[in-house]
Amino acid sequence: MNRQLVEGLQDRALDLLEIAALVYCADAAVSRGGPADQKMGEKWHRRFVATMPVRDLKFWQRESVIQALEETLMFLSGDRFEFSFSTKDEQDAERSRFFKFGRNSSWKPHRVLMFSGGLDSFAGAVEEIVEQKHRVALVSHASSTKIAPVQKRLISVLSERYGPETCRHIPMTAQLKSRSTAERTHRTRSFLFAVLGSITATAFGLDRVSFHENGVVSLNLPPVGNVVGTRATRTTHPKTLKLFTDFLRLVFENDMRVDNPFFARTKADVVERISHLGMADQIVETRSCADVHNQTHQYFHCGRCSQCIDRRFAMLSKGLERFDPEDAYRVDLMSDARPNGTDREMALSYLRNAVFFENATPDALTRSFPVVLDAVNHLDSPPDTAMSMIADLLNRHGKAVTSVMRRTLESKSPGEFPEQSLPRLYGEMQSALPLPFVPAASVDKTRMRNYR
Repeated sequence: MNRQLVEGLQDRALDLLEIAALVYCADAAVSRGGPADQKMGEKWHRRFVATMPVRDLKFWQRESVIQALEETLMFLSGDRFEFSFSTKDEQDAERSRFFKFGRNSSWKPHRVLMFSGGLDSFAGAVEEIVEQKHRVALVSHASSTKIAPVQKRLISVLSERYGPETCRHIPMTAQLKSRSTAERTHRTRSFLFAVLGSITATAFGLDRVSFHENGVVSLNLPPVGNVVGTRATRTTHPKTLKLFTDFLRLVFENDMRVDNPFFARTKADVVERISHLGMADQIVETRSCADVHNQTHQYFHCGRCSQCIDRRFAMLSKGLERFDPEDAYRVDLMSDARPNGTDREMALSYLRNAVFFENATPDALTRSFPVVLDAVNHLDSPPDTAMSMIADLLNRHGKAVTSVMRRTLESKSPGEFPEQSLPRLYGEMQSALPLPFVPAASVDKTRMRNYR
């Protein structure tokens, strides 16, 4: 970022960055208890008490500001944060701790986009540059040294193909000094991300920041029974983005907006869009895996996490698998066994939900997944319209997934696939489907109340 732009930021914005960094580091430094916890989601709630020096003490002591900050973090993470503030002795802002400064220039973007290096954020950048003809500031935070090069390569390709003035990269780094992370769920990461984006937008005289994330992930209806509470991420949930917007408007005293232009799209829609806009050859350079720290030069994706499963189904559903080589996955979606019980249940629950979503009506969705109402009430549409849109989104997602499974089982019978492979498990699940399907999200009403 241009040093002159950052030097002109008000002290309150630097206070906000330091608060967001503190929250992110506290989140990473304190374990939630680990996956072996019997109660998992129920016991994963933590309480943090933070006393922090700030430059604009009068503002941060306002009750409405503290309440908005704590409410935002509570919904996003499931944790309780309590803040008190004091006067900062050294008022000078150490901006270089957050920003990497580039050359001075008069360049200015039309849009500020959050850029992770994943499929969705890449699709958002491509759409803005290629179709909308916008100049974009691509704001990144990389907690892993393995992701930063991915982001740089993708942005370099965009610059080479569409011109160096079309996009600029604004990276930020925030890590624990010891680099020892006790908790890798990083539920508050998007708060840090949104803060960085809003400060960048403010520096450029803009008041809009966009996360591009497909709506199925944004809703993130729990795929398995133990994914409740803090284990069900709300990174780009409509209520999260509304809370971000309301809080940031208090801070910047303008019409700042944090939105998600891809909420009505599935992952399959996203990859199809990348292909349509002529960038399918770069799909292989994007990263979706949640297990970032175990990525290798051979295996970019674990193939076990829900993100990898979702990505691979999207590719297969749109016939784009040639741009996403199967040997980049440690576990192949169809041909490899899943002997680990947790991995097996993750894949099966993903399929169960897809089968349910394929023909689910709005009423059936609200009965089986009442948490969907949290989204309905925070979309810019009448409730009935919003619910119909969500039902259509999930119907299309379900059809994309089940169509891939049906085509796979048309090529070979389930018994011809390895034991504990996904086609074998799916075939066994289908043969048992006279039993009523109970979505994982409604297994435990007490847990559901905690999730909400």
